[in-house]
Amino acid sequence: MRRAHEPVALADIAADAGLGLSDVAFTADLDESTVSRLWADPCWLDRVSGASLQRIIAAVPGAAEYVTSYSLSARLGRLTADLAAEGLEVDENTLLACQAGGIPIPYIANALQAALHTVRGDDAKAASYLARFWGLEQDRALGCLFSCSEGRLLARPAPLLTASTELAPRLRRPAYSFHAILAAAVLAHYARPTPPAAPKVAQAGDRLEALSLRSNVMGVLIARGDDFDLAARYGHMVSVTPVLAMIEEWAFPTYTRDVRPEPGFSLPRSLLLRNTAAEVIREIGCYSSAYAHYLLSVYLPRALDRDPTFGLALPALEAAIRERLDRDQHPELRAACERTLRNLGGASD
Repeated sequence: MRRAHEPVALADIAADAGLGLSDVAFTADLDESTVSRLWADPCWLDRVSGASLQRIIAAVPGAAEYVTSYSLSARLGRLTADLAAEGLEVDENTLLACQAGGIPIPYIANALQAALHTVRGDDAKAASYLARFWGLEQDRALGCLFSCSEGRLLARPAPLLTASTELAPRLRRPAYSFHAILAAAVLAHYARPTPPAAPKVAQAGDRLEALSLRSNVMGVLIARGDDFDLAARYGHMVSVTPVLAMIEEWAFPTYTRDVRPEPGFSLPRSLLLRNTAAEVIREIGCYSSAYAHYLLSVYLPRALDRDPTFGLALPALEAAIRERLDRDQHPELRAACERTLRNLGGASD
């Protein structure tokens, strides 16, 4: 039986479909000499041109599946071996579970690549990879990478967590770096002690500090479900710190891809928060009480100022808040739900 990470000659793929060399050349509209040069070489994918590959995929059953599966498996195989050499063992069962759970394999591979650069101390490449995980779908892969619980991608993630903790302060450079800012935010969210300690909401002098502070606070609010004091302190700081307020408004729309993240941390004047609304509504329903309090008290008022329709999802938002109110007994969150519903009702009158 062929293994997914082992190269297979074009001749073998064609043979499985009952095709010979001349059949492939004819149906793909290629010269026989072109196909002949590729035919018996297991590494033909490294030699074929893009135009010829497109024609072969369109003409040979199984070629498209092979190109995809081999490319992904070969990369994962290389990464698994390289990480093992650094003392990080990839859990194959979790890898399969991530794929079955709908996490795209390229995101998983990118996460493993980020881990490799991090433990090797390649700061620039680690930051560039980690920055690409600012996004809702990408974040699922990163969560598996840094997890220390059941379903973790690394059997023993401690070396990665140690290397990440050491990397974080090195990301503060004299020169502005958008990738370093996003990477620092990722590490602030994931490279935290377990159980997480409440962060000091003290200052945010620039965009790196502001985004890192926000990421750290979000992680703690999610993990420590009743830390309403932290939610309140963070909300106050957002109200008095312009750079943190800017980051707070910018984070959700870029994370959900209502707009692409740009180095200027700016948002268009006209913005329909369709993806943001769907994610916020989901989070109101399933995240911790303190985090839901933050959503209603800190983020939602700013989102409604920017998009009063809230992505055309105000009825769904009200329904989600009422559902949370019906089942949550925390007085602080109940007060936030009732206040938000009154405000939404007044806005719709």
